[in-house]
Amino acid sequence: MALKIRPKRFGPVFVRFDGVGGVTFATDANGPDQLHPPYDKPVLTMMASVGHCLVESIRIVASRENAEIAPFAISVVSEKALDMPGRLQSIRCLVHGKLPDTPGGASNLVKQAKAICTVSNTLNCDITVELGSAELSS
Repeated sequence: MALKIRPKRFGPVFVRFDGVGGVTFATDANGPDQLHPPYDKPVLTMMASVGHCLVESIRIVASRENAEIAPFAISVVSEKALDMPGRLQSIRCLVHGKLPDTPGGASNLVKQAKAICTVSNTLNCDITVELGSAELSS
């Protein structure tokens, strides 16, 4: 019998927009809202950053269309790659709630938001890590 290996899953992380301007975070659908993203695992913090950037991007696109925006949430889950080096192979964001009825519909609004999301777009860039001086700077 062949052994099947499943990728490790992370999340969900929930990023909730209150409809006015406030954003909160949670790691459980019914969990308490926090004013800060999860910080116990760096991967969860990164996932919260992707979700938060998408919230802001949706707000920007809706504003450009002069559309009122109601409360909504984004849930973010990810899977780790099976091969090395250690990394995520995928991040999946689901938008929950009623988005404004803009030209092209909600799916077009989400597509435009993804296109301007700095955080998710940055994850496609080269990242370098170098040693600096031995002294910590303040």
